Amino acid sequence: MAIAVCTSNFTGSRPRGRGFLKRAVAALALSAAAAGAGAADFPQRSLQLILSFPPGGATDVLARELSQKLGDTLGQSVVVLNRPGAGGLIGMQAAARSEADGYTLYISSVMSNSIYEALNGKQQVSLDGDFEAVGAIASAPHILVTPSTLGIKDYASLVSYLKAAPGKYNYASMGAGTLSNLEGEIFKEQAGVDALQIPYKGSSQALPEVISGASVFMFDSVTSSLPHKQGGRIEVLGVASAKRLPVMPEVPTLKELGVQGLEAENLFALMAPKGTPRDRLDIVARALAKAQDDAGFRKAIEAQGFQVSEIPGASLPRFILDQQAFWRDKVKALNITAGK
Repeated sequence: MAIAVCTSNFTGSRPRGRGFLKRAVAALALSAAAAGAGAADFPQRSLQLILSFPPGGATDVLARELSQKLGDTLGQSVVVLNRPGAGGLIGMQAAARSEADGYTLYISSVMSNSIYEALNGKQQVSLDGDFEAVGAIASAPHILVTPSTLGIKDYASLVSYLKAAPGKYNYASMGAGTLSNLEGEIFKEQAGVDALQIPYKGSSQALPEVISGASVFMFDSVTSSLPHKQGGRIEVLGVASAKRLPVMPEVPTLKELGVQGLEAENLFALMAPKGTPRDRLDIVARALAKAQDDAGFRKAIEAQGFQVSEIPGASLPRFILDQQAFWRDKVKALNITAGK
């Protein structure tokens, strides 16, 4: 803390007495107390947690589990506000334009935000320019699925099936320019196969086309696909994560299968508007860490296909920049556009 010394009252050479010294010490103490009051008194009211996804999905479940744990630790309610639309921009803008006082937080899908920016250019708001990083929450890798009716049980068999008839088969995606789309294109590049993308409006429309056999494969979320795997309607051939998932430990990672460049773990991070005081961010970060250590929280989000993140909070800003660069390069290399 910088201390400014005022000299305008010095009109003579008479030394100051003890009363002046006491008043000076008291003033400094009050100044120090005021500087630290922002953190010591935070939070004094409820917080809001904004996310760019609609109610009911896996990300909404993550947000509500987290809001409960944060509220327990902070001693204030944490209200979840769903602001979906425009590729995540509506929620991002709402959060970025909120007062930077620590009472507004934002759950970012780092990979989705990075892909959207790579396809559409720098937007009015961005993770690296308009937010402060609080900490990484959890990641939700996608899985490679095929219809059970094909009788394909492993990755190698899928590749052989596609290579036997180049360009004959379709693959489904959650939409042009989505992570599901880019994963499909990276898979084609890695495996040396040819298949036509059929984009749908989300997993709820795409997955039934896979189950029916109209599309041969898809990269989907664990949350959407798991019930169909358990019901025997689809086969899960690999998971795009660094480690196998607790919810399906028998499924190998794509890296284990020799696939490079498809370790696409969609990280969800806790952010705050740019300029939020660091001491308040630290308080929220400690509450986040406590939630991540909670066995009940872990169990609840793992059931949705999430894994608690192991990325240190201090490394999050660098991770965001790396993701933005990675997907810019991939979009360019694969010649993917927002409408393709």
